[in-house]
Amino acid sequence: MSLPEVLIASLLLASSSGAAIGVWSQAVATWQHGSELQKQADQLELIRLASHRWLTRHGSKHNLLLLGSDLCQLDVEAVAVVSDQNLPLPQGITRQWVVDPERLGVWQELSALNSNGHVLLQRSQLVSPAAYGLCKS
Repeated sequence: MSLPEVLIASLLLASSSGAAIGVWSQAVATWQHGSELQKQADQLELIRLASHRWLTRHGSKHNLLLLGSDLCQLDVEAVAVVSDQNLPLPQGITRQWVVDPERLGVWQELSALNSNGHVLLQRSQLVSPAAYGLCKS
């Protein structure tokens, strides 16, 4: 090989190696991001399951129903207070309790936040008082 051929081959090798490293770097970053999202999804699911388990075992011990209502409806504020006391959330996870528009119960809305406070993932669960044996009819 002549000197110009060696130089051109070296430049091609260097540029293709740089491109390959860039692709691998991007692939690793994508994999890490996906792995982090999966961890947060697992954490949200564990919190959702813990809420379900706690309500099944201890929900009837607390006054979680609206007072003065003929219907069996959950008091969203009471549920929020009791859940915050008994099921604390790790940093980066938020929980909000929202009354179902059809009055079927309350929705537990769990959100995983990134470092900027933006929502990355959300999970929701309808909590019905009848499902947890809270209605006395």
